[in-house]
Amino acid sequence: MVDPLGGSKGEQELIARLCVEYWKLTRTGLRAVGQLPEKEGKRLAAQLKFSNLQLSTISGQMGLSVILFDGEAFTLGMPASADNGEDYGEDDDLVVVKTIEPAIVRDMKVIHKGRVLVGRRNDEVQEE
Repeated sequence: MVDPLGGSKGEQELIARLCVEYWKLTRTGLRAVGQLPEKEGKRLAAQLKFSNLQLSTISGQMGLSVILFDGEAFTLGMPASADNGEDYGEDDDLVVVKTIEPAIVRDMKVIHKGRVLVGRRNDEVQEE
């Protein structure tokens, strides 16, 4: 079997970036569903959920995992950086409140590092 990502590191990064952009597009679409009349909104939501399933299936066939972090404890070893990390101290117990970009991982190697927003575990943080 031919490795679909057997190309250069640059090619792998491009495919990972495409996965991230596709994920962001479907997530944005799901947020917009509420702006549509009910019938059209349900149809679009179903299509976007199917598209997300396709992203998982196809990326999985290429050996890629799309990793989301919502609700997870934020640790320095996770394959994501916190866009608002400078707002907190080293001793704060942080949790991911929103995944901005998922991480793309293949064979336990990070192809694309994710981006997240964090908050203190005990604070109530509202999504922007």
